[in-house]
Amino acid sequence: MNKSHRNLITLGLVLALCCFACGKPTEQIALAQKAMDQAKEQRAEEFAAKEWNDAMQAWNQAQAALAKDSYSESSAALLKAKTRFEKARDLAKGRREELLKEVTGLQKTIDIRYTAVKSSLETAKLSAKQKKDIEESCNDIDQSIEKLKAQIKSGDLAPAKFTGGTTLRAVYDIQQQLQGDGKKK
Repeated sequence: MNKSHRNLITLGLVLALCCFACGKPTEQIALAQKAMDQAKEQRAEEFAAKEWNDAMQAWNQAQAALAKDSYSESSAALLKAKTRFEKARDLAKGRREELLKEVTGLQKTIDIRYTAVKSSLETAKLSAKQKKDIEESCNDIDQSIEKLKAQIKSGDLAPAKFTGGTTLRAVYDIQQQLQGDGKKK
């Protein structure tokens, strides 16, 4: 009886370990969810779309396996989702940093050129109509610069790049007007 008792205890321990090992992978779910949240913070859906879609596909596979109580299948899919979310996060972070450098470079160029335009305006000999037109353009540029600053602050870097490009073009156009008017006189 003692030997059969030990066999039953051993069998019970083995079954308990199997149930524990085959139980719902809550830690893996939490790790994959954390990686997903970090990828969202870096806007991976926007800056690393392919990697984000791959990660979401693995996440959805894991959720489907969890719904079927197929915990071994869901564990593998959760691990795949976690690593793909991490890859998407890292790529998105790098791409955002590159774009931020580009946009801040545009902003600095605008500031330098626009300061030069304003000082040229003070000494330029312009007709009343020309001066009015340039002042209206300068008002538009001032608004665009404020919009650019707000976009950078909020992290909307793709629209900020567009705003920066159009603003720089407007500054260039005024520079050309001022140079053209100075040559004529």
